[in-house]
Amino acid sequence: MNLLEGEDARPGAGITIGIFDTGIDVDHPMFDGKYVYEEFLAGAEDELGDDYSHGTAVASVAAGGKTGDPNAPLGVAWGADLAVWAIPLGTSDGVYRPISLEVLAQVDESTAEEFSHIINWQDGDRKLDILNMSFGYSGIISQYSEEDLRANLSQTIAALAQEGREDKTIMVWSAGNSNNNRCEAGTPDCPNGRFQAVSASLMSGLVAYMEELRGHSVAVVALSPDGGGLASFSNRCGTAADFCIAAPGEDVGVAYFGPHEGEDAVRGYVEWSGTSFAAPMVAGGLAIMKQLFRDQVANEELVTRLFLTADNTGIYADRDLYGNGRLDLGAATSPVGVLDVPITTGTAAMASASLGSTGLRLGAAFGDGVAEAFDGGEVMALDDFGSPFWYELDSFAATTDGPAMSARLRTFMGPGTGLAVVGGGGGSGLTAHGGVSGSVLRMPTAAGNGHLALAEGAVAVNAYQGSGFSAMAFTTGPLRPAMPAAGAAVGWRPGGVPVGLRAGWISERETMLGSLGQGAFGNLSAGTAFVGFDGSVGLGGWRLGADGEFGMVNPAAHGGMIQEISALATSTFAVHATRGFERAGSLSFSLSQPLRVEHGWAALTVPSARTKAREVLHSSLRADLAPGERQLDFAAQWNRALPVGELRLGAIWSHWPGHRDAPGAQVAALAGWRWVF
Repeated sequence: MNLLEGEDARPGAGITIGIFDTGIDVDHPMFDGKYVYEEFLAGAEDELGDDYSHGTAVASVAAGGKTGDPNAPLGVAWGADLAVWAIPLGTSDGVYRPISLEVLAQVDESTAEEFSHIINWQDGDRKLDILNMSFGYSGIISQYSEEDLRANLSQTIAALAQEGREDKTIMVWSAGNSNNNRCEAGTPDCPNGRFQAVSASLMSGLVAYMEELRGHSVAVVALSPDGGGLASFSNRCGTAADFCIAAPGEDVGVAYFGPHEGEDAVRGYVEWSGTSFAAPMVAGGLAIMKQLFRDQVANEELVTRLFLTADNTGIYADRDLYGNGRLDLGAATSPVGVLDVPITTGTAAMASASLGSTGLRLGAAFGDGVAEAFDGGEVMALDDFGSPFWYELDSFAATTDGPAMSARLRTFMGPGTGLAVVGGGGGSGLTAHGGVSGSVLRMPTAAGNGHLALAEGAVAVNAYQGSGFSAMAFTTGPLRPAMPAAGAAVGWRPGGVPVGLRAGWISERETMLGSLGQGAFGNLSAGTAFVGFDGSVGLGGWRLGADGEFGMVNPAAHGGMIQEISALATSTFAVHATRGFERAGSLSFSLSQPLRVEHGWAALTVPSARTKAREVLHSSLRADLAPGERQLDFAAQWNRALPVGELRLGAIWSHWPGHRDAPGAQVAALAGWRWVF
């Protein structure tokens, strides 16, 4: 619970566990500061501590809180609220004497009234979620018939059935401690004067006969410590195996209130044994499950999950003894099978995208815009049982840094003068010389990594003629099947004119500005039109230049949570200066901004909750796609001819790298030797 919800999470918080027992000592340290409602039913009185308090011990196992004493036990759902109904309970003399049908008939009406009163309890927003009953009538269910029980206990059965309630209170019963009790000759299952409790007790086992009790009734048998088998005193699941589970019930740490060494009303901690303490283990576990699933899973579904996730391996595979197996709260609160994200509205069974394959890999132009928009949001996924689990939405959005170091190195060591000189369109492949040629698009990085970088590695055909007009068509074809792109570009820069113009169109079939959606984010595509310019002039021995591009993107999303994406505006620019020295080589500087989304938004419909009827609910999210920061790169490079080859030294300083609120600037220093042969 703390791993999933944080260190401050209180297991069971917001859930009310009912304890139908002898009462509770509200002044015990384990209940200090906890909400505890207590009511005394007919014949019950407030416990004075002259006899041990069974109800106090049971309640402490289910929801006893932290005391500050490192030696004190801690309840399973220690953050849960408690509602306690006190009744007088007797003690066993160790002899098995099954209750008669006549006595059952006599107490039927009063018992039914008590259960109805308890089940319908409410205090403000609090209602009874789970009711623990660590008591029962003497007698095992297998020694009675359905007909006899319906004839003599009909009102109680009807009250427990909770007909008409939309979400029935879960009834958790201790299965009884009759095994190895003494028994009189002639009693069934009584070899050698010792009773063999081959099934759960009468009340906990009613569910085996009464279909109307199924789904919200749980019988609990007790286990010995340290992975042991069934405790020697514990009833077996037997006839009620389908509705029974095993939990620790021997040497359990509990709160004590009662006499000690001649003094009454002593408070402390002891270890006790009995199915009475196995049952609240399960009640507390169900409270944690209910809290973890944010009360969006119906109680009957919780019980089913409890049974299906129980450990039924090894010795616990014996259904006659352990029913569904050993309580495994870790498995019950962990995803079962493959987690799916339900894309469309409807029932939980309509989940259609694997959570494991879900992701949004963002191109560098988006920076941290999407991740910031997703911050604080959640996406719900459903496991094989349809139970919900929530994950932070921004954890599925992977941001990308600006130009990769490999691209920077390629430019640095390329045939041009290097990092600081190449403009945003300088790598377009468009030239002013006549002819036709083929090429592979390789984009420079220093001056913005323009729109054509989206088709990095594409095969291009170039046409150009002496008047300064050039054209290019390109496609990635089979070279980049995961991110296919195709398009065309034209350029115009007549001789003697210091400024050139260019324009182009890029079609991305599986990506959007280099962003790739997977799983629940569906598929992305985009068509991008761009225009650009570049130019340079000489000034006092320096060559000064500038270039830029502006784009308009028409994106599309389908098959996922992204319902709509607006048109996007993009930009990239660079300014640069270069000077050659007769004996000292050349020096160049540039200031550039890589491709960036300037404005645009996306509308998402994100699965956020489910109802107890298993209908999936979605929430709407509008994400601003423009990054919060702007990457600016300052680059410097010195080239010096050597007798053999050329020495190159350079440095790049990036502010807000990747258009993200990254921890500080990034600096790269480069050195190389270039020799053409």
